[in-house]
Amino acid sequence: MNQNFHQYIQHHKFINTIFIIGGGPSIKTLDLSGLDTSKHLIICCNQAFELFPNAQITHHSDYSWWEKYQSSLEIQFKGHFITGCGLGNTRAYPEMVTHMQFIHHANQDQLFRSSNHVYGNNCGLQALSIAHLFQPKNIVLIGFDFKSLHGKTHGYAQSNTHPNLDYAHLWALFLKSFKAFEQLKTTQWQTVYPTRHPPQIWNLNPDSALALYNKTKALEDFL
Repeated sequence: MNQNFHQYIQHHKFINTIFIIGGGPSIKTLDLSGLDTSKHLIICCNQAFELFPNAQITHHSDYSWWEKYQSSLEIQFKGHFITGCGLGNTRAYPEMVTHMQFIHHANQDQLFRSSNHVYGNNCGLQALSIAHLFQPKNIVLIGFDFKSLHGKTHGYAQSNTHPNLDYAHLWALFLKSFKAFEQLKTTQWQTVYPTRHPPQIWNLNPDSALALYNKTKALEDFL
């Protein structure tokens, strides 16, 4: 599966725009009906595949998530690739999952160089690092909130707030990881793709806690 994934990236590289669907509650405030997988390359994070079952890629980080949603993926997901890091468990994935390796301090040189390595301590950032492999012009982040809205932490689940999780603490760690990614990217991108400009990254939620990326455009600007 990893070889197939590498070939898919090579076939679709230099694409104009990639859309990444996160799980923040702001996705409930957007009209996403204009997104069409026959025209747009979409990467889903975690349960966002339920909103876009025909997305080309659906990514998850934790093996425990895979165990919980494996059956739903087998029934609902009609896209090309299920990618996962398998964090939190040493068990092997079945063949249907493209297993992605985690980038840590000792192998940071694999960022952008290897099509089976991802960066970040959260699914959204890992999906963002996957999107960079296509060397697109634009990457559009949807539902990347890292804050609650009307008491909701996520936008795709009916019961989505885990009482035992300190979401504020988790979000702070996630935002710190995004910052570290951008710092590493300044040198690593130039090393791997010396003749290419890095993609422009757009966050469609103007109220997002993720303030690293431009928030001045709407979805319609990319359709």
